[in-house]
Formats: sequence, structure tokens, C-alpha cells
Amino acid sequence: MRRGTDRRTPEHADRGAALLLAIGFVVMIGAITAGLASLVTSGVQNQVTLIAVRDRQYAADGAIETAVAHVRAAITSAGSGCTSVAASTVVHLNGLDVHVDWRDACGVTRTDDGLVVAQRGVAFDSCIDTGAPCVDANVIIRALVDFDQDASGTVTHTAVQSWSVVQ
Repeated sequence: MRRGTDRRTPEHADRGAALLLAIGFVVMIGAITAGLASLVTSGVQNQVTLIAVRDRQYAADGAIETAVAHVRAAITSAGSGCTSVAASTVVHLNGLDVHVDWRDACGVTRTDDGLVVAQRGVAFDSCIDTGAPCVDANVIIRALVDFDQDASGTVTHTAVQSWSVVQ
């Protein structure tokens, strides 16, 4: 005769499955939350960097616009001669001191009505002020602007030939 062993068949074979599902759900939500937190942190850090770069570029842009106005006035006050207006200035914008250098080349051009007038091509370089002229490595914006003069020396037309954000 065989001795009987008391083997019971489990009444609920899936007992404990709810715990495994709950743990899996918590782990999945935790992983998604960690990924989103990393994404938000990265986005905030990028925003801070972009704001600093944007402020620097806007300051350099505004400083060149200020220098263009100065050069236009200097050319008009100089009259019809081709005296050099090369110089530099420092402008404080967006909490930054921006140094702008400009150099010019004077030439002549013929207007639509056949009049020969002086034309100056002025190259502008802007950089963060270090107390020295801008060098190629630290130029933020570089612009080339032409100023046309009439016979009296008054600037009649200003044309931007190029305006490049270098860094």
C-alpha cells in the first residue's frame, strides 16, 4: 500500500501576480519620471547658455548699429573729401561692454543720373571689450556698409553689403 502524501493543488495559481505588476508599474513610472527630469534639466541648462549667447549677439549688433550712425555723421561732417574715418568705440549694452572697430576705404561711384560721387565702404568688427582692438578670434559680428555721398559730402544712401554673425 502506498502512503498517501497530502498534496494540495493551489487554489489560486496566480497569487502574488498583482504585487509583481504593481512593482513593474512603479519601476516603469520611475524610469519615465527620471527621463523627463533629465530632459527638463538639460533644457534649462541649454536655455541659460542660449540666453547668454543671444544677449552677447544682440549687444554686438546694437553696438555696430550705433557705430554706423557715428560713421554716417562723421562722413557728413567731413565733407566731400576722402579723409579716413577709421576709429573705434566701446558701447555698453545688455550689461556688456562691446568694442567696435571700423576701417574704411574711399572710392567713387556713378549714380543713376551719371553724377560721380564719393562712396565709402566701411568694415565693422564687434567683440566683447578687452581694452584692445578686436581680433579675428573674438569677433562676434562683422559688417560691411557702403555710404554714398553727394557733391556736398552729405551721405545720401547707406547700404549694408554684409552682416554676419561670426560667433
